[in-house]
Amino acid sequence: MVESSSVRSAKQQAKSEWLAQEGRADILDFLKRELPPGKIKQASYIMDELQKAGARYDRYTVKRKDWWNYTRRRQRLETVNKLAMELETSLSELDILTRDDLASRVDPKEIEALIGSLVFLRKETADLVKHVQKNGKPPDFAEKRWILELADIYENFFSKPARVWGSGSEPVKRRGKFWDLLNVSRPLSLVRYGKLSLRQIDRMLRLRREVLLAEGAQLVLVR
Repeated sequence: MVESSSVRSAKQQAKSEWLAQEGRADILDFLKRELPPGKIKQASYIMDELQKAGARYDRYTVKRKDWWNYTRRRQRLETVNKLAMELETSLSELDILTRDDLASRVDPKEIEALIGSLVFLRKETADLVKHVQKNGKPPDFAEKRWILELADIYENFFSKPARVWGSGSEPVKRRGKFWDLLNVSRPLSLVRYGKLSLRQIDRMLRLRREVLLAEGAQLVLVR
């Protein structure tokens, strides 16, 4: 007998919930065992943040086709920027008669707030466009953002730099505590099919440290 799609969906949902519960238990055990003594009381909060990061990874992975094409992503941002500028300009250039007519229907403060929001949106989308790559193979942003988010969590609560050591041929126990945190916190879509690369993770963390050092130097110069 062919299994209906609704039955398969229910089984997949049940399996996902079971994996999530198993994951929570594993994460909590790890945190209680590895956190500094003064941070153990925050284990439940940290676990929730780790699972939120994993859920974002899963959402990004499911919608991979939406962001993988960086040319289309940049074009969409440029379109939003253009439309925001056009609407901002049109609202600002309304004649006094139309402004008064509109004021009887819409609070003028709301119009001014909208214009301010459009200015902000235009500036932010223009900045985002600059950061969208222009050529080459796109990186796996789902994995990259997940790893960097966990690096922030790790450094905030373990009070140590996020690092990995060794190579894929060496025993797992010699790859560092951050590596252990990544593995115990794997998102659902990484549990069975994903493969973490030590070399790639190390490269991401090195670039992250360089960016943080540069930002710190800029702050010192501003002060």
